[in-house]
Amino acid sequence: MRHSNFKMRTICLLAALSGVAVLSAQTPAKPRVQTSAAPEETTVYKPDGKKPVTVIGVPSNKGEGKQDVSGKADKRKKTVGLEGGRYLALKTNVLYDACALLNLAVEMQVSKKITVELPLTCSLWDLGSEHGVRTVALQPEARWWMGNEAGRGHFVGLHAHVAWFNVKWNDNRYQDVDRPLLGAGLSYGYKLPLSEHWGAEFTLGLGYANMKYNTYYNVDNGALLDTRVRHYWGVTRVGASLVYRF
Repeated sequence: MRHSNFKMRTICLLAALSGVAVLSAQTPAKPRVQTSAAPEETTVYKPDGKKPVTVIGVPSNKGEGKQDVSGKADKRKKTVGLEGGRYLALKTNVLYDACALLNLAVEMQVSKKITVELPLTCSLWDLGSEHGVRTVALQPEARWWMGNEAGRGHFVGLHAHVAWFNVKWNDNRYQDVDRPLLGAGLSYGYKLPLSEHWGAEFTLGLGYANMKYNTYYNVDNGALLDTRVRHYWGVTRVGASLVYRF
């Protein structure tokens, strides 16, 4: 009985091994890839003995493929210069500088065709015994550029202004009271590039200003003459600026 069981087990084992051998013979082997080919060529050998197939454009290792991608990225970075970057500039109005009104402005791009300029004007000294302008003024402006690039060509702007002043001129002195000068206006201008970073800007604005001020005799401790509220319509912005673009 044991001999019969042993014989039966032997026959089953041989049958199983035969089946595995048959299946292995029918399963094709994986193609061998020639790794010594050039980076742009890879030869694949087929198991059936047919002519090998050469595949063009397949890199032989991952490192070279990564180098190519980084090279393309570097080329893209080189093509992006000042023309495609965000506009940021520092400027001064030379007309105000000539009148001893020190000023400095920063202009930055907030969208494709819109920039915001933040100028500060300051003068804390007199020009003489009879003339002097002491002021601290802010005049922010939002600009829309007509061309394809912000910071180049024609633009229109909407500005507001706030100023504290103490002006003496000839026989009288004028000083704000209770509140600063307030107003707003519209402007038009043109930016002319001079070089990669330098440029010239010209602008003219018209608008409204409201001010309340006291009038004094233009002498030391001069007497108060009157207090007035004035509504002004006219030129509210004028400039010929030297611009440095970052």
